[in-house]
Amino acid sequence: MATIRVLLIEDDPGYARLIERMLALSPVGFDVIVADRLTAALSELYKRRFNLILTDLNLPDIRGIDTIEAIRSAESALPIIVLTGVEDVELEEQVIASGAQLCLRKSDINTKTLLDAMHHAVQISRQTAPPVMDRQVNKLLTDLEENIVAVKGAIATLDSEQGDSQRIDAVNTIRSHIGKMHDKIGGFRRRGH
Repeated sequence: MATIRVLLIEDDPGYARLIERMLALSPVGFDVIVADRLTAALSELYKRRFNLILTDLNLPDIRGIDTIEAIRSAESALPIIVLTGVEDVELEEQVIASGAQLCLRKSDINTKTLLDAMHHAVQISRQTAPPVMDRQVNKLLTDLEENIVAVKGAIATLDSEQGDSQRIDAVNTIRSHIGKMHDKIGGFRRRGH
């Protein structure tokens, strides 16, 4: 049976152990990695692949909705469940709007609700995830690759012992192609992708 790797971002060691024990009671195999702050969590995200993130909102190095936004900037696709000690419907709505799939109150969590929520978060994530590669994304990547090749060529010209006019042309080529890449990425984001 495959193991499900979970990143648990929680600064309370007692609560982290409780979540680990709940997951250990499941017939599903879980590999839980605990990070006690956002910086440690980001390091784990760069080192390993995870299937799901469970996170507190208030950590020693970040608080509130900024926590979700920071996680989303590092990992755009993983399902996120926020575990909060605060009972605030408006906050729960903000958490979902910021990119988490679910928000659970710590006081309401037991093994069954946690496992059900994890399953539900994965389902939501799959339904809302964009297609892996559509034509627009493929076109953008092709255009960016062409610009990168042109920039690399200009850098090679700068590295060689060329005259001043050739160096100026190379710098202008780099500026032009970097500007094009920046404009394409900005246009792509503005279209909602």
